[in-house]
Amino acid sequence: MKTDEPKKIFLKDYQSPDFTIEHVDLHFDIQEDFCRVTSVIAFRKLNSMVQNLVLDGEEITLESVAMNGKKLNADQFQLRSHELEVLNVPAEFTLKTVVTNLPLKNTSLEGLYNASGVLCTQCEAQGFRKITYYLDRPDVMSKFQVRIEADEKKYPVLLSNGDLISKKSLGNGRHQTEWKDPFKKPCYLFALVAGNLGKIEDQFITMSGRPVKLEIYSRPGSQDRCWHAMESLKKSMAWDETRFGREYDLNTFMIVAADDFNAGAMENKGLNIFNSRLVLADAQSATDDDYFSIESVVAHEYFHNWTGNRVTLRDWFHLSLKEGLTVFRDQEFSMDMGSRSGVRIDSVTDLRSRQFQEDAGPSAHPIRPESGFAVDNFFTPTIYEKGAEVIRMMQTMVGRPGFRKGMDLYFERHDGQAVIIEDFAKAIADANGQTWEQFKLWFSQAGTPQVKVSESYNQQKSEYHLQLEQSCAATPGQPSKSPFHIPLLIGLLDADGKEIEIRSSEIKKNSENQDLLHLFEAKKNYTFTGIKGRPVLSLNRQFSAPIHLNWAASEADLLHLLSHDSDDFNRWEAGQKLFIQASRGNHGVSLVASPALLSGLKKSLTGPLDPLLKAMILNPPSDSFLLQLQTELDAPALEASRRAMELEIAQSLNSNFVEIYQQYHGRNDSGRSPKDFAERRLKNLALKYLTLLDFGQLALAQFKSTKIMTDQQAALSALVHQTNTRRTEALELFQSQWKNDALVMNKWFALQASSTAADTFKNVVALWDHPDFNCKNPNRVYSLLVQFGNNLVRFHDPTQDCYSFMTEKIIELDRLNPQVATRVSSCFNPWKKLTGTQKQKAHQSLERLIASGLSKNTYEIVSKALAE
Repeated sequence: MKTDEPKKIFLKDYQSPDFTIEHVDLHFDIQEDFCRVTSVIAFRKLNSMVQNLVLDGEEITLESVAMNGKKLNADQFQLRSHELEVLNVPAEFTLKTVVTNLPLKNTSLEGLYNASGVLCTQCEAQGFRKITYYLDRPDVMSKFQVRIEADEKKYPVLLSNGDLISKKSLGNGRHQTEWKDPFKKPCYLFALVAGNLGKIEDQFITMSGRPVKLEIYSRPGSQDRCWHAMESLKKSMAWDETRFGREYDLNTFMIVAADDFNAGAMENKGLNIFNSRLVLADAQSATDDDYFSIESVVAHEYFHNWTGNRVTLRDWFHLSLKEGLTVFRDQEFSMDMGSRSGVRIDSVTDLRSRQFQEDAGPSAHPIRPESGFAVDNFFTPTIYEKGAEVIRMMQTMVGRPGFRKGMDLYFERHDGQAVIIEDFAKAIADANGQTWEQFKLWFSQAGTPQVKVSESYNQQKSEYHLQLEQSCAATPGQPSKSPFHIPLLIGLLDADGKEIEIRSSEIKKNSENQDLLHLFEAKKNYTFTGIKGRPVLSLNRQFSAPIHLNWAASEADLLHLLSHDSDDFNRWEAGQKLFIQASRGNHGVSLVASPALLSGLKKSLTGPLDPLLKAMILNPPSDSFLLQLQTELDAPALEASRRAMELEIAQSLNSNFVEIYQQYHGRNDSGRSPKDFAERRLKNLALKYLTLLDFGQLALAQFKSTKIMTDQQAALSALVHQTNTRRTEALELFQSQWKNDALVMNKWFALQASSTAADTFKNVVALWDHPDFNCKNPNRVYSLLVQFGNNLVRFHDPTQDCYSFMTEKIIELDRLNPQVATRVSSCFNPWKKLTGTQKQKAHQSLERLIASGLSKNTYEIVSKALAE
């Protein structure tokens, strides 16, 4: 059956709501195999010309509907598959509906569903319509009061948004809680949890002296692994008060860890629901990266209380208003908690691997999309990560003090409102006396701008001349682009590596006294005077703009920056450019380490740099980023070139890696400070390189002896790319040790799916049928199929029929959970860079998917891939 094209929605068609909702009363009657939901909603007309009320509703059964206390007859309403229309409604009225839904059969994990025995909700973006009939749109905000009743033994914990106002026994083994949220919110922020859960408690005293009760719930027996999340929450609350003056507004803040969850976490007002992997942690079962992720995501969801909840979005096309802004805020928080440059480099590495790839592919879209088939598909790296970069450019232009002024004005103007991205930009600009009309093109234009650099030096005049020329490749629906307003932090270094005072009328200072260049034109020349001796350019410091910098810098200049730049990001960037310059042959992906590169890497490794920066400099660019620089995807050549490059580095720096490993191995293994994390990261990078030189026994020894997951996973990761008995032994030991811990077993699946070993596809096929694999659990699917789809070397191996396998699984998953299937299906996005038979096979798989009768979510991704 061919998929019928779903109806596309457009930003230009937005219309303000015809009704507002004054108040919502909900009653959840949870039974053994169904839940009855009674809603009493007070409506008021905003458009007197409208006669009928149309409510959204899906996968629920209507039992009754009444208006102002009187039951409606069948001729007073119309019931359709996705909506309930009530006819001839008055200007103000109360509507009561009674519906039932089946949470135990809900495999989409939207609305009310069963998460391993715990009932919970996910309403973003359009899940509330699977709970009851409602105006399911973010610009309709209302106050909610909720009663929940259920079996007391099976569901001893009953939670919802806001503050608990009553709790009582109902007799017959049932009990009830009642919750009231005093703040207006859109329905996508509604939450309910019912189940058998343990909890930990703490308290936070706000800056006004008000105590806030903090609670984290998780499956019984896992409470000791929740304390890092609790500490992260308290740090977040304190930081938001200090940095942005934002104080928490309810008496209680709750987090619930759910084992089955489509995404990472959800910022429901006062009751955040998290994927368990982003709550539970101890040194034995969680890596340093896990600890970092938990801290940053807890912060992200907490920060949404102001940037997303108190001020929300008008419509889903403006999703980046809350997500881009809040990602920026969590990045700033993480920078302040640890290494600013380290967090920045990791953020940009992720941006280039995921978002730049999206910008260069069939699903490219601006941070404010113009259209789409499914709003669930708006939750992309572009909306989140690129959106955060656009916010960061605003901060760069006005400096941190100026940005704080703008944030204060934003909350003053829009608290309690549903607004658009332009409202935020206007607040930041107005507070700093600026106008950003051209800058707003970042909201509406897709693609990653490229800035070409040309430079010259006039010794007689002591002048340095810089020419910048910007362009942006065509993206779907946008064949040509207007010039962006690109803010670039700039520095110049002298021959000794010292900063040169910049003298140019074109360079402005922001409120942090940083030198800032604004590129408005398609091409612009800049002149710097009083420059004694040819300088070395340091441009786009701190990655101040999300661009490709096309700069044919010499090896000497890059080595100079790698050794001397005061900007850690550009120091690292110089090393990345040296790696890229080493690309030659085989369509530009055969990496061979030049003497200059090896010299620069050795100097960085043995010098006084921070261990974290050393580890980052020694890591080559990712395969996905390198692929963006190539016209063809040749998987065997990609693997061979990377292996050759890494082997050459390992051989050249062998003794240095041995020394580093010996220096840091066993040092403060239980420490969780940024310094401890950095030292372990460098040590395990050394282990990775040494394993390439047949030091596999060293990796196996670390795997067997360590007591912390960071080192155990690093050792297994080094071994998993091999095909020998050491790999087999380590995988078997890991499974035996962790078979009863689902979160840790996700790592076991993911490491095997990301292996570059020749037998990876065979192992992935077997793992799908493994007794511990559950295709209904998103974490498990992401660990296996998304990891494998991102494995460019093995997923696109021309000797294997990976595409047919993945196609079958996408079709199967789409029937269960379209959001999960959508994420998996993006593995085909690079298919047009394939050649010959491989390209034909990928095309045939995409055609087969389209013909299978897909959900609108998955159809959108697949159809875009075919249409490019």
